[in-house]
Amino acid sequence: MMRARSTVVTWAISLLAAVAPAATQAMVGEPNAAAAGDSGVACTVTDGRPDVTRGSRYAVPEDSLYKSPINLLLTPDGRRLLVACEGSGELLVVDPEKRRVVGRVAVGGEPFGLAVSADSRRAFVSGRNRSEVVVVDLLRLTVVQRYPVGDDPHHLVLSRDGRRLYVTNLGINSVSVLDAATGAEEKRLATGVGPFGLALSPDAASVWVSTQYSQPVPHRTPPVLEMTVIDDARQLVRERPQLRGALVGQAVALTPDGAFSVTAVELPKNLVPETQVYQGWMVTYALAFTETRPRGRTAYLLLDEPNAYYADPYGLAIAPDGKRLYVSSSGADAISVVDLPRALSLLRVKDGRIGLDDQEIAQFARHLALSSEYVLARIPTGAVGANPKGLTLSRDGRWLYVANRLDDQVAVIDTRTWQVVYRIDLGGPGVVSQVRAGAKLFNYASISFQHQMSCTTCHPEYGVDGLIYDIAADGGMGHNLVDNLTLRGIAETGPFKWTGKNPTLERQEGPRAAQLFFRTHGFEAAQNQEIVRFIESLPPRPNRYRLQHDPTVAEHQAVGKRFFNRGYDNQGRYIPVANRCVTCHPTPYGTDRKTHNVGSQGYHDRGGDFDTPHLLNSFERPPFMHDGRCYSLEEIWTVNNPYDTHGVTNEMSKDQLNALIEYIRAF
Repeated sequence: MMRARSTVVTWAISLLAAVAPAATQAMVGEPNAAAAGDSGVACTVTDGRPDVTRGSRYAVPEDSLYKSPINLLLTPDGRRLLVACEGSGELLVVDPEKRRVVGRVAVGGEPFGLAVSADSRRAFVSGRNRSEVVVVDLLRLTVVQRYPVGDDPHHLVLSRDGRRLYVTNLGINSVSVLDAATGAEEKRLATGVGPFGLALSPDAASVWVSTQYSQPVPHRTPPVLEMTVIDDARQLVRERPQLRGALVGQAVALTPDGAFSVTAVELPKNLVPETQVYQGWMVTYALAFTETRPRGRTAYLLLDEPNAYYADPYGLAIAPDGKRLYVSSSGADAISVVDLPRALSLLRVKDGRIGLDDQEIAQFARHLALSSEYVLARIPTGAVGANPKGLTLSRDGRWLYVANRLDDQVAVIDTRTWQVVYRIDLGGPGVVSQVRAGAKLFNYASISFQHQMSCTTCHPEYGVDGLIYDIAADGGMGHNLVDNLTLRGIAETGPFKWTGKNPTLERQEGPRAAQLFFRTHGFEAAQNQEIVRFIESLPPRPNRYRLQHDPTVAEHQAVGKRFFNRGYDNQGRYIPVANRCVTCHPTPYGTDRKTHNVGSQGYHDRGGDFDTPHLLNSFERPPFMHDGRCYSLEEIWTVNNPYDTHGVTNEMSKDQLNALIEYIRAF
């Protein structure tokens, strides 16, 4: 095996120049595989990896026919209802009066967010898997342009004059500001972690951005969501309000007077043992009211009741007169109707300022009985597992449209009676496959005590919430803290659990989940099989590091691969086989599926042997290590590997370590 004798990365690049094209092909490749989508729908993986799921093993013809509507929007003229269907890759056009689909446009790329021009002639649709915005001519129902944007685009919003299009790039923590006519990116503004929702203020002066994931915080401290407020005229960030103790910020809306932004969030209690699920303290769901004035304060009002929870709030819609706020709870199959003036009154709002003191704000964030003061109704949206997501109101506020994602329907609610009066069929297969049934179970909170959480609660978009949990097992409370892991691409990476105690997902999602997470009887045998098949069908997201076309990046990945596989250090010393990166993290998954002691045991751990995590899209799931002590991949080897027990890295130069990490990110 060739020895790496120099610490200068340019030497390594020069040495490897001849093999770089081959290494690049191995890392990037050509699109050549299909994997099961989030609800069993076939979708193309565009980064050249083989299919790492079992989706094709379980797939039936119906799995490719589900629509899975995620967001919807009425055109400004009110004549068409646009529905983004992430499952079928379509933009559907619905006649809201006739209540039927009248047009379909294949946009591809897992469509998600929507925006419409003021003249109702053009629609903009974000394509998550292709990192693009698709422009659709609504008169001809054809795709006319595709705008490249950042990784994993989510929601969209147009400036009032229609000249600028804002796009949240969840994968790279930024907002793209595009020229709406040409698609040219005028600005790319940094946001908090995982930007998600967008809302234009009533005066059109600012754009508010919600985020899904916490900012880096000290180990074992509450999460902090950072919102972003953009000055539309200057396209600059004006302010970054912080939502302390909150997570998974979804939709954001502004009150008609512009005094408050409202965000749907989770309030996790992951710093206390999970036995507290019985007492209602594992997770609660809230509306965050943030003053829009500079350095404005935030207060939380819970959506939950003492014995019932409204899991996974997603969509928001505020009535034009400002009297009602509608919230979809996708894990509870319900729409909550909130008396907005009453809610603001409880916060003692005066002149756009919250009148509560800090102690009262803290009390309100834990007050389960308070929701009876401002929640007027809970509207069931459909059959069990309907999974209501996006909301939109008619211009007069009479009709509320709800995207029932896992029922392939749009529910139409009469806001005078608070009843679902129509259901618009979007044309799905009408039967439920095993994988689809598993998706319903995964996204529904029925399994947990008092419907407190679903699987999605801790695994938003089937990834991670970035939290560290005290599961109160394997040694008692306060011991064996565990970092949450993604469920994408894990079909062939067992055993499971950081200790490797669960050999199969059937055990992981069966008795273990019932005992440690949900505190209930658990899934029946057939349900367990359905949810396992769904999880095993989940593909990883397209890996942006594998799609690089920059030769310099490809060279660095080739250098990193050499260090990943090396048998000698920079001084020519032999590296034992057991301490080489490639030994524990072989291709194609980056795991040997065994437990090892790499010297990472903490004060809270009862043992030092941990399961080897896979490396697929590792960059997506900070924090890292079994207890989440690292917020970057670099910290694993610069801070937490002092004795070279987790690979030999201490003699590496900074450039060499950076190259190694470039390779790992592209796994």
